[in-house]
Amino acid sequence: MNRLDIEAAHTDLPIDVNPPTTEEIRMATRQIKSGEAAGLDNIPAEALKSDIEVTTNMLHLLFGKI
Repeated sequence: MNRLDIEAAHTDLPIDVNPPTTEEIRMATRQIKSGEAAGLDNIPAEALKSDIEVTTNMLHLLFGKI
C-alpha cells in the first residue's frame, strides 16, 4: 500500500464533554441499584439505597468538580 494514498481519519467526533445532568445521574444510579449497569462500580450499596434525590444531587455536585 502506498503511504501517500492514506487519508487522515475524521477527528471531529460528536463527544459531549459537558458534566452529566441530574437526570443522567439519576438514571445511572437507578441502573446501578437494579444491577443493570455493567462493570465494577466500587460504590457502597448503602450510598445507593439512600434517597435517590440526595444521591443524585451529591453525585451531580461531585461530577461538576471534575
